[in-house]
Amino acid sequence: MKLSKTTKLVIVFLSLFVILVVAYYTLEIVARNYVSSSYDETVSLTGARLSDEFYSSVSRAATWKSVSGYSSQFDFEIYNTGKSNLSNWVVKIELPSDATLENYWGAEAVFDAERECVVLRPTYYNNVIYSGENIAFGIIVNSKEVFTPTEIGIKGYKISSELTDIGKKVIMILLMVCFIVFVGLLVTRVNVRNYKERQRNDVKIILQSMNTFINFIDAKDPYTRGHSRRVAMYAAEIAKRMGLSEDEIQNIYYAGLLHDAGKISVPDAVLNKPGKLTDEERKLIQNHTVAGGKMLLQLSSLRGVRETALYHHERYDGTGYPDGLKGDIIPLYARIVGVADSYDAMSSNRVYRRHLNKDEIIEEIQKGSGTQFDPSIVKYMVDMINDGYVNVVKMETAEADENHERFHLTEDDIPGVYMGFQQ
Repeated sequence: MKLSKTTKLVIVFLSLFVILVVAYYTLEIVARNYVSSSYDETVSLTGARLSDEFYSSVSRAATWKSVSGYSSQFDFEIYNTGKSNLSNWVVKIELPSDATLENYWGAEAVFDAERECVVLRPTYYNNVIYSGENIAFGIIVNSKEVFTPTEIGIKGYKISSELTDIGKKVIMILLMVCFIVFVGLLVTRVNVRNYKERQRNDVKIILQSMNTFINFIDAKDPYTRGHSRRVAMYAAEIAKRMGLSEDEIQNIYYAGLLHDAGKISVPDAVLNKPGKLTDEERKLIQNHTVAGGKMLLQLSSLRGVRETALYHHERYDGTGYPDGLKGDIIPLYARIVGVADSYDAMSSNRVYRRHLNKDEIIEEIQKGSGTQFDPSIVKYMVDMINDGYVNVVKMETAEADENHERFHLTEDDIPGVYMGFQQ
């Protein structure tokens, strides 16, 4: 199954998103389990900091007399001011030898084997003292005399998260960048799709105008029915073989379709006269280039179309009409369509003569190279004759010629219009 470009784009970004999320949580797991060193220090409870990374405080919340002495409630807090987290911590608090443990909270508390101190271990929710944070716990102790702890011992495993934190920040930045790029590309795809849809509508409007022009031209000159379409196809193929851009190929196709638009102004009797033309009649026919140029004056949105209608009978040596332009001064589209137009004229039956054969046509075109035609274009036309492309065009247009009443251009007839438009 062939996937659209949009679907492929979504799959790529989802895959990248999953990879980055997995990498993020992998770093999270590494951060929780990477032990850089062990920690075993005594921390003062009197305000003096015996450690550069941890300090603790204790407050006597309450004291009351009991049957066996005094009961005291102590609330402890341990602050982690270092850059590493402390995992699996253990706190030891020395108590008088006659002391007993009545209650505790915030940690699991038991006497050690020698009953010299109380050992507190984390419960399930506070196994780690994170950098910059603190934990709190408390105990109630019964003793014969009132006392106050002055220090505690802290043990644990230091987990350095500095590098993994940098890695996670980088991944988060990449995730945000990917999301922004993804949204941007989606918006661009939508805009491009809308643009292409508008372009399709524009093409349909253009084609409707083209069909109208072609119908007028064919009605005037039935002997050359299909001529404009063939010239357009030859010219577009020449442009393609010359390596011109897709837009230029499309515009040259349009120019080929409308190059004879000015024939509408030529009287039918002159246009279809089987015999030799008088000088006045010849001028009337030659004037179709000027008439076409005027007729297409407002068609400025299609670059080169008007110039092609006006100058496609100019000659490379400067002896053509209407303005006697010479060489590269003649617009490129007009030079291309001029060669294609001459080939189709020579290969088609006319009211005053039969068509020439392949060898005769090649000889005539090569004879006109440098005088009538641009030499750089002639070679492409000759190649098209030799490799059979022109025969393909004639076969494709033959059915349309036979069924001319139903003939009309569609989007599929225009080369390059929808190339690269697949979604």
